[in-house]
Amino acid sequence: MDGSTHGSAGVLLRRVPKQERSRERIDEILKVSMQLIGQKGIDAVTMKEIAALSGGPIASVYQYFPNKSAIIAMLHDRYIEEVRSLVSEHASTISCGEDAIEMTERLFDLYYRRMREKPATQDLLNAIQADKALADRSISEARFQTETLYDSTKQLVSENLWEGYRRTLFLMFNMASATLRLALMVPVEEAEILVAEFKSVLRVHASYYFTGRYPQPA
Repeated sequence: MDGSTHGSAGVLLRRVPKQERSRERIDEILKVSMQLIGQKGIDAVTMKEIAALSGGPIASVYQYFPNKSAIIAMLHDRYIEEVRSLVSEHASTISCGEDAIEMTERLFDLYYRRMREKPATQDLLNAIQADKALADRSISEARFQTETLYDSTKQLVSENLWEGYRRTLFLMFNMASATLRLALMVPVEEAEILVAEFKSVLRVHASYYFTGRYPQPA
């Protein structure tokens, strides 16, 4: 299609927003879309409703986004930018194995609080996984975060353990996502127990790579 372009993570836009007014229009569409996702769930949101509540005709939405999946993808792009910034910021403070473990636990707690406070974010991530055209995004992002943390911490691990360490990080990032989804589906008291259990499992495996041995039970 003439004039189409891809965003930073592959979002297909019909037109490049060259003017400030156009960028503001896209921001408003995305803001309203996120609000509607939080209120109604992703499946109930329509392009017509997004247009009406963002202050313009439906043609003004289709002018930039060919379908709802494109809106979801761009919302996910913006979420990814925030997450990558947080991971990079925290990873830069690591100087020892215990720093790495505590940083990972802090990030997990931060994600958990965010999901509790902004349930629309979890709806967005579920929508990404449910959309066949977008499903590989969550895996790709887990790989990116794995490499970011791996590059920041591999010097703390014996070289002969590097490959196993990388695989474990990738597994833990995906387990973290699954734990978050489960924790948000059960009562808060149970969720707190599940979160603590995951962090315990994380600490056990991380300790092995950083010290060469598993921690002994108390």
